[in-house]
Amino acid sequence: VTEQGEMITQNFGSPAIAERTLDIYTAAVLREAFVKHVEPSNGWRNQMQRISKASCSGYRELVREEPKFVPYFRQATPELELGSLNIGSRPAKRNPKGGIESLRAIPWTFAWTQTRLHLSAWFGVGDGLTSEVRSYM
Repeated sequence: VTEQGEMITQNFGSPAIAERTLDIYTAAVLREAFVKHVEPSNGWRNQMQRISKASCSGYRELVREEPKFVPYFRQATPELELGSLNIGSRPAKRNPKGGIESLRAIPWTFAWTQTRLHLSAWFGVGDGLTSEVRSYM
């Protein structure tokens, strides 16, 4: 198990919380060891692959190709301020002068989380599901 530094106090900050955290870890290990797993069928895997491909395409079209996206992202999120916060173990960007593509995954997601939009988690799902439904029509 790997814990991020900022989570250690939250998960192990008192004996009671540490015991609860270790109970959760132990239960997860035991479940993984003793519960029989059902392998998904190849048909299901293929269907998920098609949905994933269409979802990813819709997401990338917005993030990489829509010219108004970067200005919107900069206005709608605290992306520019993230670098000055004293959180995380790495800089928010790989290249301080770079654009969105230089943002690390955690600051990218954190910026969207601050808006409660969660774009990085959900955008493209509709494209994937719509594409799959249309393939059956």
